[in-house]
Amino acid sequence: MGDARKLVEDMREYYGARAPWHDCYMGYTDNAALEELLAPIVAVVEELLSGRDVLEVACGTGNWTQVLARRAASVLATDVNETTLRRAEAKVRPAGAARFQAADAYTLEGMPGGFTGAFASDWWSHVPGSLLPGFLDSLHGRLEGGARVVFLDMLPRDHPDLTPYRHDGEGNAICRRTLPDGRVFDVVKNFPSRGDILESVTGRGESAEYHEWRELGRWLVTYTVSAPPRG
Repeated sequence: MGDARKLVEDMREYYGARAPWHDCYMGYTDNAALEELLAPIVAVVEELLSGRDVLEVACGTGNWTQVLARRAASVLATDVNETTLRRAEAKVRPAGAARFQAADAYTLEGMPGGFTGAFASDWWSHVPGSLLPGFLDSLHGRLEGGARVVFLDMLPRDHPDLTPYRHDGEGNAICRRTLPDGRVFDVVKNFPSRGDILESVTGRGESAEYHEWRELGRWLVTYTVSAPPRG
């Protein structure tokens, strides 16, 4: 568990430092072209979360926050790094279409409850396996019974930044990333199977559905949060 926590701290530092060039690195500098490419996924996400009060976890620089804000009843976008939050807030239009608040995704301390939807993109793959159950429990603690949860992430592909150079004692795939200033960080980048993903939400959610867009290198899982038993 200690190694997992150290990895989390290193990733927080890495993504905070990467914020100024994140969109360029990810190919998000032309949002119109990217959204056209990802249109099949955008349509699914919009439909699943339309009209809901959505809690977005690890929103980064806000590229998916823009999508959520179009049809959700409300969006509270969170990230642990203030640098990425400020970039996300400046990007979302019209101003005020989403709210932004710093939060640790693993605890969501300070977050209100009562959300009817939750979303995270490219987050699940960075969560060390031993911390995934606790993260899901914390997230569900902020959601109403029947809330719709959507996770979107990457399928494995041949790319140097996605190729692990080692696996840790828990079996997490560790990739090495270098910032423009030369600093080097270890980043968790797991590629769970469909079975692993669905097993992780078993007992926590109902009506789970898994989708893949192999040509776009993406997977998506969605489910509704189980309502607590009546006392």
